Amino acid sequence: MKFSKITLKSNEILPYRFLGSAIRGAFGSGLKDVVCINPSRVCNGCFAGSGCLFYDFFESQNPKYRLNLDIGGRVEFDLMLFEESALKAPYVISALYKAFKEKGITKNRLKPDFRLYFNNELIFDGVFKKFDNKMLEFDENEVVSKEKAKLILKTPLRIKENNHFVRNSVTLETILRSIYHRKLKLLNNSLQKLPFVPEYKIKYSDFSFIDFGRYSNRQKTKMKLGGVMGEIEFDYIDKNSYRLLKLGEIIGVGKQVTFGLGRIKVED
Repeated sequence: MKFSKITLKSNEILPYRFLGSAIRGAFGSGLKDVVCINPSRVCNGCFAGSGCLFYDFFESQNPKYRLNLDIGGRVEFDLMLFEESALKAPYVISALYKAFKEKGITKNRLKPDFRLYFNNELIFDGVFKKFDNKMLEFDENEVVSKEKAKLILKTPLRIKENNHFVRNSVTLETILRSIYHRKLKLLNNSLQKLPFVPEYKIKYSDFSFIDFGRYSNRQKTKMKLGGVMGEIEFDYIDKNSYRLLKLGEIIGVGKQVTFGLGRIKVED
């Protein structure tokens, strides 16, 4: 799995519990300004849709990026770009600059001071620095697996079991299946069953449902972004499951990962 990571860091803390929707909205507005060549600015039926980065990120069914942030209102996040989208990093960086430096975020159009990093290398601290637009690569086979581990759901996990969004707890099988299917989509492969049977022994688990909402300007309606948060501690977990969870740290789990949902952390 090839990817690039763009990090925006700021000391600004806003009075919101979760900034995923606001950051995604600001980024989308900035990206459209950077790449849109349609005078009408309307995506539906656009002559350039098939080659447009904004269309790929905000109108397609399989956007190859995700937002990675914490709960708590801090203006600090990663934008993860996957596969061919990682090559478009300069456009994404330009969009973030336009969104946070020129247009402002949230309804108050705040313009916080910020620094930008590309694959952990500082590229903007008031002036831009030259950088090498190279991709990173995650190889599951190179992950050193641990039998004892803890899985932490850092932001709400919005995921279905038996055709219903989970509200109380979630099984490891459901999480692994979601990561595996997302991996196949990012690689443009057809969906398949999980190629192994997970083996594990749960030592401890604790979950709670956290609800968030957002207003969609495009759909003119309120949307739910709630999901489960918590953790699972394993006394034993098989190698394949552990490696797939480590991939999930990068690509995210469940639905609405472009809003910052489905962020997980695996601790030994």
